[in-house]
Amino acid sequence: MNTPDTAAAPTSSTTPSRRAPVWMAFAGAGLLGTGVLLYVLAPTDSIAESETAVSGPTVKGETVHLPDGAPQWHYVQLAVATEGSALTPLPSPARVQFDEARTASVGAPLSGRVEEVRVRPGDRVKQGDDLFSVRSGAFAELLREQRGAEAELAEKRRNAERLKELVALSAAPEKELLAAQTELRQAELSLEAAKAKQGSLRVSSRGENLFWVTAPRSGTVVDLDLVASQEVTPDRDRPLIRLSDLDQVMVVADLQEADALDMSPGQDVTVTTRDGITRAGKVDRVSEVVDPLRRTVEVRVRVPNNDRRFRPNAFVEVTPTPPEGIKRVRVPDSAVVTDGARSVVFVARDSNRLERVAVTPGRRRDGEVELRGGLASGDRFVARGALLLENQIELAD
Repeated sequence: MNTPDTAAAPTSSTTPSRRAPVWMAFAGAGLLGTGVLLYVLAPTDSIAESETAVSGPTVKGETVHLPDGAPQWHYVQLAVATEGSALTPLPSPARVQFDEARTASVGAPLSGRVEEVRVRPGDRVKQGDDLFSVRSGAFAELLREQRGAEAELAEKRRNAERLKELVALSAAPEKELLAAQTELRQAELSLEAAKAKQGSLRVSSRGENLFWVTAPRSGTVVDLDLVASQEVTPDRDRPLIRLSDLDQVMVVADLQEADALDMSPGQDVTVTTRDGITRAGKVDRVSEVVDPLRRTVEVRVRVPNNDRRFRPNAFVEVTPTPPEGIKRVRVPDSAVVTDGARSVVFVARDSNRLERVAVTPGRRRDGEVELRGGLASGDRFVARGALLLENQIELAD
């Protein structure tokens, strides 16, 4: 009798455990249905408030509206623009060149073959010194033309003097004397032309067909493209020799666009050589064209060079004089967004409205950029997160 009771006990104890999952499933379904019912019966005002709390920025034209509590505010920081002194320009690379205004180009006035060259690059010469000699058949023709003009003039002069005596003795008509005097004048003009042609060559004759080309001015040989036995012609594109007065040289600097904005002719600059020699110079010309590859502006500076320490083709540095009494708004680099065509800063018009404004950037130094226009002192602007706002506008377009 005890055996059936013992067996029945476990059977009754296990039955509820098998039914429990079914009950729990119904209970879970009931809770789910209750949740759905509660959501359906929830007031619409609370749903609208929930959606407003997570709404993002809105873009209208050049303005981004950031509502209070928007997650973008974690990445956007506002600041107040203040003025400061203009940033100091940095040294710019430059090279020494000879001054074209103090330079003379020398070529061969007649075709021929070079016999001797007496100068080398870097030699200093005086006006009238021999530079090189040329043996030329054309020069011999000029000499013969001049001598022929001299002989003809002598003959015309004798003929005119003889006719003058005959007219005085009434042995010849006066019209013959007038004709002889006219021919004499023509012979004089022919000789003058022959001498002028030879004189314009600025050479020194040393024989029938040999002449020396002389220095047209005092200076230093800065360029030489000439060797003995070389054939030369007067229509050559490049000069054979260049002489330059190196008491003053031209320094050509490549300045960044922002640094060149303050440059003007007559402005003082400082020029420094690689071995530390510093000298004052004056701006001669500022190019109006930007180099398309290096994005630099060429500035030419005149520098005194009586001691010849600034040699042509040497590399130096040019430092513009910092502008005095100029105040400019200075902002962090992160505040300015540039796409290559223009630069912009976001200005806070009120607590939630940030407007994109075009600015004119100047120099950049140590994480700062000076603005030459577009942002006034006292304006509230986005100091951090400007790129995020720029992307918002680009995505909205």
